[in-house]
Amino acid sequence: MTPAHLVLDQLAERFGLDRTRIGRPELFLRAIDEALRFGDVSFVVGEVEAFGGLAGVREPWGVLLRRLRDIPALADERGRITADDAEARRWAAVDRAAKRGETLRALVDRGDLYADEAADMVAREIPDDELRAIAVAALEGGGR
Repeated sequence: MTPAHLVLDQLAERFGLDRTRIGRPELFLRAIDEALRFGDVSFVVGEVEAFGGLAGVREPWGVLLRRLRDIPALADERGRITADDAEARRWAAVDRAAKRGETLRALVDRGDLYADEAADMVAREIPDDELRAIAVAALEGGGR
């Protein structure tokens, strides 16, 4: 049995539907195959179930087909959101590194810390090479 047929069987079982009542099974199988590009059988079934039950629906298979067809767009949107979140976290880390370098520069300028001590602190505190370079640039660039 193909993964698409497994999805179809699980949806019929979970929603208490008769598979023989599907008007055009080939449409379902195509929609399921497309949805399976974004996850496995349990992912697709879970996504369809996440939309809720079918109480009061006149064409339950039609509703399920619409839900299946929505999965690729929803998965794409989640991917974009995840990428946006990762970018926002990276920019926040860049900002923290620059501020740390500026803070250490201020301590050096006041005479509370030697420049080599500040550089050692940056090396210990910031393991990421790019972020460390940003902090060092802020440390070395300030007050000169």
